[in-house]
Amino acid sequence: MNSFSKFAVHCALIATSLLLAGCQKKPEVRYSETLARNALMALPFPDWAPTGSAQVQAVSLYPTTDVPSEAAAAVVHVEVSPVYVVRLDDTHAALVTQVLPVDENNRPYDGHAHSGMIGAYFFEHSAAGWRMTDRQDFVTTSGVGGNIGTTGITKLGEGHFAVTAQWGSCWQGYCGRWLVVVGLQGNEATLLNSGIALSVDNDGARGACSALSGGDPRAAKEADAEKHECLDIQSKWKFQGNRLLVSYEGRLSKLGENGELLPTRKIQEQAIYEATPGKLTLISGRNPVPDFFSNGPP
Repeated sequence: MNSFSKFAVHCALIATSLLLAGCQKKPEVRYSETLARNALMALPFPDWAPTGSAQVQAVSLYPTTDVPSEAAAAVVHVEVSPVYVVRLDDTHAALVTQVLPVDENNRPYDGHAHSGMIGAYFFEHSAAGWRMTDRQDFVTTSGVGGNIGTTGITKLGEGHFAVTAQWGSCWQGYCGRWLVVVGLQGNEATLLNSGIALSVDNDGARGACSALSGGDPRAAKEADAEKHECLDIQSKWKFQGNRLLVSYEGRLSKLGENGELLPTRKIQEQAIYEATPGKLTLISGRNPVPDFFSNGPP
């Protein structure tokens, strides 16, 4: 074949490729007949199944608005499980998922330092069924030990819901609990609070609280000798409409500027937060849990 013929064949192949590319069909829009969790999972993850390795999927763990495009395109393999289907209104719904990073054997990491994550997917109903309109593979982290914590759904107002995840753990004798709050509205999940401090208990570190209560004499002796703080606060929380009420009870025995142990202070307070679209604002009271725990574990 001479050079001209080779050139002609080459041009013909390019033209054919361009023609085929132009004629390729757009990806088919997929629908679900119902709002069953497993049925909805098949829309963002066509090969997903509720058991085994089919739970493991490739997702992006970056909010696309906050990172460069090349980072947003990065994906990791995770185990994805449906947690809730929330009917936002007559024609809109959201699917909330638990997302757990996995190792090379597709097993979720369950070590003490490994958090889970919360994802959200949004759907709209038409005559053809439920169609996915938006996806957020990653909204926020929550929990410890490969679990997002104890979860719940609360209606805040018309078309506005809150996903809550309460979790806790201990580190070197310091224990705490936190509450993560995610808002669902329209086609978006918004992190309202990454971790409201609910409790603190440091008795496992030095026994200072037991010493104050006349507990183990050895703990009392150590506490008196080294003058350690006692941090002992617990709480209960609930939603009333779009307001989150957190009631705290306990005691604090803090150290003064010169290292002296200050008088024990009784804690009995309430913090009230108001949830509005995209925000959770403290409108009354305060959170008495010390700042050391307010932003998560040490």
